[in-house]
Amino acid sequence: MILLFICIAMFAVGGVVSLLRIRQESEKLRIASKACTWGAVTSGLALIIWHASGRHQWLPLDDNFEALIWLGLILALFVLYVQRRHPIGGLDWFVMPVVILLLIGAAVFGRTTPHEYLRTSWSWVHRLFSYGGAVAFAVAGCVGAMYLVANRRLRQKKMTGGAKLGNLERLEHVTLAAVTLGFALLTVGAVTGFAWVKYSELHDPQHVTVSPWKVGLTAAVWMIYALVLHSPMNPRFRGRRAAILSIVGCVLMLGLIVTVQLVTGK
Repeated sequence: MILLFICIAMFAVGGVVSLLRIRQESEKLRIASKACTWGAVTSGLALIIWHASGRHQWLPLDDNFEALIWLGLILALFVLYVQRRHPIGGLDWFVMPVVILLLIGAAVFGRTTPHEYLRTSWSWVHRLFSYGGAVAFAVAGCVGAMYLVANRRLRQKKMTGGAKLGNLERLEHVTLAAVTLGFALLTVGAVTGFAWVKYSELHDPQHVTVSPWKVGLTAAVWMIYALVLHSPMNPRFRGRRAAILSIVGCVLMLGLIVTVQLVTGK
């Protein structure tokens, strides 16, 4: 838990330092923010190794504590990669709060409601694709929020100093790319989840319960991102509306993750 709090604190400090660049672009601030982020990622990886060694279990995503930490670290690594290869100004301002929330969720749910997952091939595929879809949808929601902010600034013809957000065309392209990947992963995750339930019903029917909240939220997220995915075919759902739907879907996905921690049943 100490390592986890250090990781959260370093992400928070890095985010604050990055936000200081809004007023004035500074190479020192950029380097300091990146150093804090890399330090947080290193602390997170050390935490996962420490946790796995203590449990004598090296398989990833074995419980919800590790799963939420992995989600946060993958998102942070995505930001570092994008900013290294094809920088998008302000991307970390929108993604890092989600990373911090996931790590806080690991601290809360990992201690109060620890879950160990059933080890079957279906459950592994289900978890891998579902969490991969969650990461992609988190990216889509954050970039969608960036699109709304950039679009609003453009409408108001408001120019500010410091780091600039990406152009609208690129932000829309990144959103659609993330939605496309996330939609495919979520679909596979939903199908394998259904197969997992049927497998469990056959082998242990007395202990299998299906949560209507999980099913309903999954269906809602799937339908919203299906609309976003088909937005290029319908001009009415392009641009601002697609960005709003991406944000709504991201919020529902976070709600689904919380529901998985609190509600029993598959």
